[in-house]
Amino acid sequence: MKHRKFKYVIFNNRKKVFNLTYTSGLEVECPYSALAIKKKVVEAGPDPEVGYHSFYFKLEDEYIGYVPFDQPLHIVKNPDYLRAEAVNRMTHEVKDMYEKKNISKREIARRMNTSVTQINRLLDINNFDKDISRLIQMAAVLGHEFQIFFKKAA
Repeated sequence: MKHRKFKYVIFNNRKKVFNLTYTSGLEVECPYSALAIKKKVVEAGPDPEVGYHSFYFKLEDEYIGYVPFDQPLHIVKNPDYLRAEAVNRMTHEVKDMYEKKNISKREIARRMNTSVTQINRLLDINNFDKDISRLIQMAAVLGHEFQIFFKKAA
């Protein structure tokens, strides 16, 4: 996922929002209410201690909170983030199927007409850049049928 680090964090107590800019250039407006903030923010910024993968905020009562890079993306229902999460859930499920089945990666690769390296990429839960049709194909090789449904976002 390309939106993993914060570049700028600007707080607006009048509108009660954080204006967040990721290093990818994505700009997101995250409301205080979604983070359960009820008091005035006095300071905020990217957190260098974790490589800017989160931001911190300090409230008027001296409380300091931290927000990971993906929480605002989840709150605003960012399409790139939602796609990556769906791919990640599918990868976990296919990986569980593989671990329960007594079949080698080499045999799966043969049946899918691909390489063992590609099978390893498909099973890598940290790789979000993969073709979901290949995950569906791998699930079929492992004896599972793929079904899809959509639900209304909250």
